[in-house]
Amino acid sequence: MTRKHELQSDERPNPDEILKNVQREEKRASRGKLRIFFGMCAGVGKTYAMLEAARNMAAAGVDVAVGVVETHGRKETELMLAGLRAIPQKKMDYKNSVFLELDIERILVERPPLVLVDELAHTNAPGSRHAKRYQDVEEILDSGIDVYSTMNVQHLDSRADPVRKITGINVRETVPDTILELADQIELIDLPPRDLLKRLKEGKVYLGEKAELAAANFFKEENLMALREMALRFTAEKVDDELRGQMTVKRILGPWNTNERLLVAVSQSPHSPSLIRRARRMAFRLGAPWVALYVDSGLVLSETDQKRLHENLELAKELGAELVTTRDTDVAGAVNRVCLEKNVTQIVMGRPERRFFMDIISRGTILEQLIRDTSEIDIHVIRRSGKKRFRGRRFRVPAVKARPKDYALVGGVISAASLLSLFFQPLIGYRAVGYVFMATVLLLSMTTTIGPIFFAATLGALIWDFFFVPPLYTFMVSSPEDLMMISAYFLVAVVAGALTTRIKRQDADLRQREHHANVLYELGRSFSEAKDVDKIVSAAVGCVETLFAVKAAMLMVTPEGQLSRTPTAGGAVDIVEKEYAVAFWSFSNNKKAGWNTDTLQSAKCKALPLLGKVHPVGVLLLYPQSSAPFPLEEENLIDTIASQLAVALERELLDARAKAAQLLEESERLHQTLLNSVSHELRTPITSIIGHASALQDPGVGDNPMIRLTVSEELIDSAERLNRIVGNLLDMSRLSGGILKLKKEVFDVNDLVSATLETLQRPLRFHKLTLGLNAGELYCEGDYRFLEHAIANVILNAAYYSPTETTVDISTGVEGGYAFVRVKDEGKGIPEESLDKIFEKFYRIPGTPPGGTGLGLSIVKNIVEAHNGTVAINNRFDRSGAIFSIMLPLAANVRQMAG
Repeated sequence: MTRKHELQSDERPNPDEILKNVQREEKRASRGKLRIFFGMCAGVGKTYAMLEAARNMAAAGVDVAVGVVETHGRKETELMLAGLRAIPQKKMDYKNSVFLELDIERILVERPPLVLVDELAHTNAPGSRHAKRYQDVEEILDSGIDVYSTMNVQHLDSRADPVRKITGINVRETVPDTILELADQIELIDLPPRDLLKRLKEGKVYLGEKAELAAANFFKEENLMALREMALRFTAEKVDDELRGQMTVKRILGPWNTNERLLVAVSQSPHSPSLIRRARRMAFRLGAPWVALYVDSGLVLSETDQKRLHENLELAKELGAELVTTRDTDVAGAVNRVCLEKNVTQIVMGRPERRFFMDIISRGTILEQLIRDTSEIDIHVIRRSGKKRFRGRRFRVPAVKARPKDYALVGGVISAASLLSLFFQPLIGYRAVGYVFMATVLLLSMTTTIGPIFFAATLGALIWDFFFVPPLYTFMVSSPEDLMMISAYFLVAVVAGALTTRIKRQDADLRQREHHANVLYELGRSFSEAKDVDKIVSAAVGCVETLFAVKAAMLMVTPEGQLSRTPTAGGAVDIVEKEYAVAFWSFSNNKKAGWNTDTLQSAKCKALPLLGKVHPVGVLLLYPQSSAPFPLEEENLIDTIASQLAVALERELLDARAKAAQLLEESERLHQTLLNSVSHELRTPITSIIGHASALQDPGVGDNPMIRLTVSEELIDSAERLNRIVGNLLDMSRLSGGILKLKKEVFDVNDLVSATLETLQRPLRFHKLTLGLNAGELYCEGDYRFLEHAIANVILNAAYYSPTETTVDISTGVEGGYAFVRVKDEGKGIPEESLDKIFEKFYRIPGTPPGGTGLGLSIVKNIVEAHNGTVAINNRFDRSGAIFSIMLPLAANVRQMAG
């Protein structure tokens, strides 16, 4: 029976894991709850189960609102909707078709406690608030509203490629895995494939020809079995992840054997590859995830050992292991700690060698310590392959590798202590000299490593015995007490020095971890502050070059999905064809290549593929300055930086693609709006022209002067209206294309307004005009014809939206170095919600009479701003109506006089 441990002071869990899970729980507490009804495909009963759960909530007194539920004509599903309050769906017009979509605005206003949103992967119609329905759900959740939704496994982003390989169907609508990570509950709706096929034949999934087509393609029994396994496995992984999160937050140590998880201990040993492969086979047979753990105990590795360790870890990674590296002088304790953090149930390790001295002070071999401390974890000890080696007890001397000057330093210090002891020996006695040497060794251990300390302890013992312990000047010891004292000195000095060195090493490890954490924090902050891809890459390349003393370059993926030949950053590096071939291989195979790898080793650079969650986003090239491989901790840090860089770049690329798609969608919508508006607006004057021209052919009309005059005026009005529409379209085309060229000249604004009114006498003949021109001359510099067009559009707009026989007031003046033109009408005014939108292209105030393209005021804004001016609109205070104000900067000499 599994026991549940309470956390001990020496078994602290990973603080990063605790913080991650606490933050996730806090975020969940502040937002709505998401419950997803998850299944292998359509027809398993997800929507029915969702409605059944919703009805139970409604029976408990919860106000349940139906945002959108797709019944697909299934009668039993339609019956489940009875009695539930439905929020009307929004009608969206697109390409002469009407689509019904979730009305998220109304949901956010009404704020029901629980809303049903079917088909989470649905793509909304163009013009909707969000492109995808799951984005609607995110906003609803952020508003504190609970959501029930449904989803099939083929729509999960990480499962899209396997589904395509299994079914041969490319799934276009997918949901990011991060959305399901937000789910508070995922309820698996399972149905055996044969039962589902039976439902399909009975017409309970699809109707008519659609059912036959589905049965012949997607709904094959082998496809359904694979999808079912995929859905079951994903749900199990989700539950396991939630369990580990709860164990971390609630400070409970495992393992809980709810799911098998293996751990293999990896080292620089030549036997590790066979150990890793054995662990992979065991994990495959169990269908379990596995972890490859390397514990850096501080042992100094040779270049050969470092290379072999790197190869072993790369092998584990290639075989699908989760790599974990940690620094700890207590190897068995580190293994036990990682097992508890990862909820490991089985350990795979090699048979340890006997080490006489270390086994005594470490309470046995690593295997013996694990057996003693991990009673709830199965341990598999794998024998070594090959010839049987001697495994007797062997004494290992601690590593004594250090710089020569370190040995010279301790030798000099011990010599100085010896001279000092010779001077004070008559006063303190030869036995007290031993304490001088011991204190000296302890002080030295604060500045150097175990090798020089061992040398200092040995040298001190020999000098003490030869020069101070009777008989003098020999290594003989006559008194048993003196022999015990020398032995005790030597043992205490070595052990104390070793412990002090261990503390120093742990302190150095902590400083290095803090440094790495600061580097990653600063890099993450740089990524978040960067506004484009170039700045992200520059920050990463600069960080890598500074930290690891290498040259670096970055090759990005092109919009066509190919690897660019031109570096995005790292301009000082010239990439030759051979190096590009290394980068291309790494990009194509999603593996490291080049220097210090198993592929294309002769290359001068090392290529690291930057793997996003969906696709690779590029390759990071490192050009080392020496032949020595990177230490393991640096290799891990480089991998972490590359991973962060990949995530940041993928985020920017996806954001750019989303903006491009939104721009294309907006362009298509504007194009359609323009066609609809222009076709209507052109048809009206053309129809009028044709009608009145036909009337002139009538002899009765042609012989009557009064009727002929009226018809002629109508023809002229229609032609002028047609001319204004064409002029607006041409100006908007120039403005949108960025080809508006201003022919600037100095003119009097009073003359500009007067000339504009001369051209508008006919369309303004049914209104009263009042003109209040500035007493003095108002000289501005600009394009006279364009500004005349802009002022004409404002005056015509005021007249068009005002009743006949009302007054249109036009005035000019000076305010703060600007000349103004104000136009007041006596219409209904502008609704408050439309004041900020009135100058947008194609915008028309709801409820206004038909007519107009919605381009006139947008053209005014663009022309005035091209002259460094401003245009504004406000409602009148003295009566109903609107006030249009155009502000143009005065010419330079006039501005000086005004100042």
